[in-house]
Amino acid sequence: RHIRRAMAAVARASLIVNGILLFTGLYLAFVPGQNGGKLQSSLSVRGPSTHFSVSRSTPVCRNMAVNSKRRKVDVLLKEEVVGTGKKGEIISVKPGFYRNYLQPRGIGAQPTAEYLEELQLEEERRIAEEKAKKDAALKMKNGLQILSFTIRVKAKDDGTLYGSVRAQDVVDVVKEQTGNELDPKSIDLPSIERLDTYQVGVNLHPDVRASFPVSIQRGK
Repeated sequence: RHIRRAMAAVARASLIVNGILLFTGLYLAFVPGQNGGKLQSSLSVRGPSTHFSVSRSTPVCRNMAVNSKRRKVDVLLKEEVVGTGKKGEIISVKPGFYRNYLQPRGIGAQPTAEYLEELQLEEERRIAEEKAKKDAALKMKNGLQILSFTIRVKAKDDGTLYGSVRAQDVVDVVKEQTGNELDPKSIDLPSIERLDTYQVGVNLHPDVRASFPVSIQRGK
């Protein structure tokens, strides 16, 4: 009888231990692990009449969401987008930004070989045009520096001018003698108060600046 009671007590203790191990195994199976973003647990419980086995291995959902957010596509910008990139640049953007904004507005496109070739030709044309403008500015600079321009104004006996000389007056005299029309806004006019010869500056190109003499004489 004592033996039977002891065996019953052992059986109850075994059931309690198996229950604890089973709970622990289920807990570990659903807690994120540390190996490569996967959950892994394995438990094998054996008792007098019980066998239970748990095995689980799945990607962590949070990591998958982060990777999904990091997905990007390469887009070739057809024009400048402030804060994103300049025309002709290939940038990486989120697919939604490309589908919903860049593509519908014609601002960006997938960088195909044909479009890249067209863009290269356009860039070569732009460079050629800029070179032609600079060459023309250099030619005009050389012509202005070897010529002498005269503007006639009313003046007092002591040479003080009655009126003032404007940038437009310089534009008119240069066009009359050379046929070239300057932009009044590009002319750097010194303070002209008396009859004299002055050096007038002009910006002919972002990289070309000229300076030429203008004689202010009595007339009119």
